[in-house]
Amino acid sequence: MKKVVLGLAVLMAFSVACQNPQKHDEKKAQEKAGEAIESAEKAAAAQAASDANAVQAATAAIQANINAAMATVAMPDFKKANARSLANDFHKYLSDLVNTNSGKKAAEYADKLQDLKKEYDKKVEAEKLDPDDKAKLQKYVGDMLQAVQSANP
Repeated sequence: MKKVVLGLAVLMAFSVACQNPQKHDEKKAQEKAGEAIESAEKAAAAQAASDANAVQAATAAIQANINAAMATVAMPDFKKANARSLANDFHKYLSDLVNTNSGKKAAEYADKLQDLKKEYDKKVEAEKLDPDDKAKLQKYVGDMLQAVQSANP
């Protein structure tokens, strides 16, 4: 009886010491797979953040180019205040349109620029402007539109 108990004790000690190598390998493989998935998720998140930063940088560059181009067009000296007011209004409307379409090049919203010009031309026609002021205003509007459209070819 002692031999049987001793044999069972040795057998149990042996099986605990050896463990099942197949289960051990499977557990290690699962751990490695989990680490690989986690690493891939972190890499994907980093890439997404990088892509978002690139888009923001491109948008900022487009806006900066347009703002710089608009800044090169000088406001003419008008004889009457109503012409200056119309020029300021156009500048505001154009800036709003550009900011609304931030990240796009002017060619992508050229139809909106033309619509803005048509609406603005109607306002100008409704005003009683000095002929010189009207000519200066039309040149200013044309120059501003050209600056926006050529800022990001």
